[in-house]
Amino acid sequence: MITDKQFEDAFTAAGGWFFLTQFELIKAWAGSKTELVEMIYSKGFDAKRTGSNTRVSSSIRIIDAGRGKEALIKIRDSKYINREHPEAEHMASELLSKYFG
Repeated sequence: MITDKQFEDAFTAAGGWFFLTQFELIKAWAGSKTELVEMIYSKGFDAKRTGSNTRVSSSIRIIDAGRGKEALIKIRDSKYINREHPEAEHMASELLSKYFG
């Protein structure tokens, strides 16, 4: 379990758009964390591998704590994220329906 502050810190470190676009990959990942970081880093999210490592670690922390639904709702309802990425609200709603009924 993580506290609300730890959740907020992890959410901020991961980034809402990153969490949204990589949620399914991270949730389903069965390989090593190193391989996952490498794969995500190769997608070009971050200039440095350490950035991708931070995002992945924070996302895993949220998902493992059972707060993925809360993060997706936060993304769905975020005016900022939806202004930057107009498709985010729909994407988050789809993931909420698929994974959390």
